[in-house]
Amino acid sequence: MSSIKEYMFDIRYEEMRQWICEELNDDEADEDNPDWAELEEEWHNMQASNEEPAEFFDWYKRHAHSDIHQTFHLQISKLKDLLHIALPDFNEETFYKMTYAYAVTLMESFLADTVRSLIITDEKYFLNAINKVDGIKACKFTISQIAKNKDGAKGFAISELSKLMYHNIEKVMAVLKAILGRDMNTDISKVCAITSLRHDIVHRDGKKTDGQLIMVDKEIAEETILHIEEFVNSIAEQIYAPKNA
Repeated sequence: MSSIKEYMFDIRYEEMRQWICEELNDDEADEDNPDWAELEEEWHNMQASNEEPAEFFDWYKRHAHSDIHQTFHLQISKLKDLLHIALPDFNEETFYKMTYAYAVTLMESFLADTVRSLIITDEKYFLNAINKVDGIKACKFTISQIAKNKDGAKGFAISELSKLMYHNIEKVMAVLKAILGRDMNTDISKVCAITSLRHDIVHRDGKKTDGQLIMVDKEIAEETILHIEEFVNSIAEQIYAPKNA
């Protein structure tokens, strides 16, 4: 890495470190803090939300909510196909942990794209978001700031929602309820357990906080994918059903 790149990396890292320390209210916090990894991921999500390409809104305008659901099923089907590949015994544990984590990633992507699509393509849902979603309704922007944003107030709303940790299922469900303006009858207990385990796999290489090793085999990977599919289908059905009624 060149000296310039090293310098820029150091600056970005220091900005992230200061933000995390402020969130933790601890100036001496470091990577050993149990909440550090999740806040670091939130920081990177925030940075990504500020670097969206100009075509970002256009993509959601061209694709219906059902397209997002179909894309999820296409990708999850590919993942299920991979489970039938014959693997050397010494590769199985790593492969199934990766499969488990990626299944959660696909669910997160579906949820994030669904939230954005609802706000971008339906004025009613956009108004619900800015009036009912806690993370948005408290934001303060000047008319000048909104005018300078190519996508106006919707751009700010999407930027704020891009900071949401989409594996925090309870928060995501609260946001969807607020945007849709109605309750959602979906059991989240299984996917909450799945996302909790995914955190251990991604951030601690499959170990719990007490050091206990988590075993993920083919059966567990298949069950995980099934529960994620059931959850996503339930969300999709409740979003589309009123429009198709």
